[in-house]
Amino acid sequence: MGSWRFFLALVLVAAGCGPSFQVVYESDVHFEHCYALDQSDAPIPSKRDCWKAWLHAYTYGEPRDRVDYASSRFSALSPNDPPSSRMVAASTARKPSPAVDAPVPTNAFAPPPNIASAVATTDSGAGPPVAGLPRTPGVDCVDACASAWTSCRTGCRAAGCAPCDQAYRTCMPACFVDKKSATQ
Repeated sequence: MGSWRFFLALVLVAAGCGPSFQVVYESDVHFEHCYALDQSDAPIPSKRDCWKAWLHAYTYGEPRDRVDYASSRFSALSPNDPPSSRMVAASTARKPSPAVDAPVPTNAFAPPPNIASAVATTDSGAGPPVAGLPRTPGVDCVDACASAWTSCRTGCRAAGCAPCDQAYRTCMPACFVDKKSATQ
């Protein structure tokens, strides 16, 4: 009987250790306010002061990406200040994350952009092979068909391009014929 009371007390104590809903809510509201101010025509000192206040008072319980973003915005808005005078939250004192070339968010309700290394692909879905990943079935054949179609279309005019399109239509299905079942 006593062990479940100890467990219940332990759970209640652990639940009280994180940031409260009120703290998280106020931090989110202030972050969104600074973000909206950043997108407006407000003067730069107002934007800088907003991010400085957020870094100073609202970083507890916030994800690292938000703290890093706020810190980078504050730094970008303070180009004339020496680095020693810039206010940086204690939680950002660790090693900064690598810079990522990602578009600036334009809509708070849109999902974040994919920042993973993307493989350059052609319209056929083919692309350079990536170590450890299998290639799409028939991709070499599809690339050959697309290459033949492209070279054929470069030398023709609108009415004379029908043979190129027909050759492409004939070539593509052959890329996806199961060779095992075709021989049986």
